[in-house]
Amino acid sequence: MAVLTLNEKLDQLGARYDELTQQLSTSEVASDSARYQKVAKQHAELEEIVEKHREYKQIEKDLAGAHQMLVEAEDPEMKQMAHDEEK
Repeated sequence: MAVLTLNEKLDQLGARYDELTQQLSTSEVASDSARYQKVAKQHAELEEIVEKHREYKQIEKDLAGAHQMLVEAEDPEMKQMAHDEEK
């Protein structure tokens, strides 16, 4: 069995969170209060970590963009702006 990295595990939690979000919006789950409570509890347990992981991934993406701009910029002002953004 393959060993998952932390990022892969967090991505799996994100996929599970999205699946639970979808389930909460179905009439099948909404009409069964016991099932709804179970799904809502699982959803709530994952919410904070999934949000933080997605925020982290966005920051990584923004940082990579700023770094790319720093590397490619020829204009000194653009380089400085990219450098400041990267910080």
